Amino acid sequence: MRLLALLLLLPLMLNAATTGSKQHVRMQVDADHLALPVAVTIKGKDRAAVDARIEGIRAELEKRFKDQPGWELREISAEFAHAEAKSYASRAGTGSKLFGDDDADKGEVTYVANARWELHTEADKGLKGVEILRTKAADLVKAKNDDEKQVTGNPEYVLTNPHDYRNELLDQIKNDFEEAKKHLPEGQWTLEITGLAQTVDVIALGGKRFEVSLAYRMAFVTPKPEKATK
Repeated sequence: MRLLALLLLLPLMLNAATTGSKQHVRMQVDADHLALPVAVTIKGKDRAAVDARIEGIRAELEKRFKDQPGWELREISAEFAHAEAKSYASRAGTGSKLFGDDDADKGEVTYVANARWELHTEADKGLKGVEILRTKAADLVKAKNDDEKQVTGNPEYVLTNPHDYRNELLDQIKNDFEEAKKHLPEGQWTLEITGLAQTVDVIALGGKRFEVSLAYRMAFVTPKPEKATK
């Protein structure tokens, strides 16, 4: 259908010096990994202690994944401890504070740090893999401690290697290119193709299925006009 639409536009294309339309090649593929997101938030009055606690949780997670092929820990984000922003409501009753006076009473400062990870395993491990990931994510923070929070998200299938399919998508473009060349008129008409350096796009279709696609432009190029002779 993609090539048919291109050919139907051929008469219009031939009236222009150089013209082209954006095309896509697509294919459906299966997920390669299962991912379980985990986020922790640590608060405290001592900045160094908050940073140390985050580092301790990181070390514990790394230990749970060490030397286990097929199981992987990916750190998504992490930050050093910083002063927790006070809400507007809490500031309203303290009057106007200018030029940094808001931090004058250092004893009231609470420091906070956040970190997020994804726990990965191969997609074909299925439900058993999810249960093991949940076990690895369990009990990272201290129970009944309001200064430590952990949120374990929902497991999901992910595609981590979309660019591995680039060559297959390029093969589809090559086939379109070769077929289109067969329909060029006599003479010096040529085809140009651009955009092959773009990234491979990914769309989740649900469950294990993903669509990978690559955009490109194919243009019919007219011959250069000959100079008139005297």
